Formats: sequence, structure tokens, C-alpha cells
Amino acid sequence: MKRYSILVGIIVAVVSYSSLLAQEKAALQPNATVLGILQNTAGKPVELHLRSGEKIAGKIAQVTDNIVHLSNLTGAEYFDAFVDVKDISAVVIRITGR
Repeated sequence: MKRYSILVGIIVAVVSYSSLLAQEKAALQPNATVLGILQNTAGKPVELHLRSGEKIAGKIAQVTDNIVHLSNLTGAEYFDAFVDVKDISAVVIRITGR
């Protein structure tokens, strides 16, 4: 009986953990744009890959139609950056819990 209880506990834990990971996954919509992704991640830390090959990471403070305002830059916490949306080739978002 004790083994059965432990097995049930492990199964419940695995199912709960799996459902948490499923909730935290980033979902891609068919009509997604870089601008839309940035707007949906406002307030979260991201890493932007620029068309020039450079990377810049920080917390999204604000997003307009043309500019992304990053605050608390990684490695330069006392600085902010303003990035042209047209210069962004990729957005890297950390999903917690992995």
C-alpha cells in the first residue's frame, strides 16, 4: 500500500509539473509580428538579436510602432537603450521554470 501511495504521488507531481511547463510555453500565433511579440512581453527581460549581428539584453520598458525602450541593460544596468524595431531580427525570451 505504501508503494502504491508513493507511485501515485510521483505521478501527480509529474503531471502537475508538465502542466506548469505547458502554461509557460510561448505560443506563436499565425499572424505574429516582432512588434506584437515585443508588446506582449512588456516588462519582461529579453535579448534582442539585431540585423547587424549584435545582441542587446534588458527589460522591455516601452514599445511603440517604431522603437523599443530597454531598461536595466544586462552588463550595463545603469543605462537604457532605444532600438529601432526594423533592426531586430530575433527576440529571445526566457521562460521561467526550465
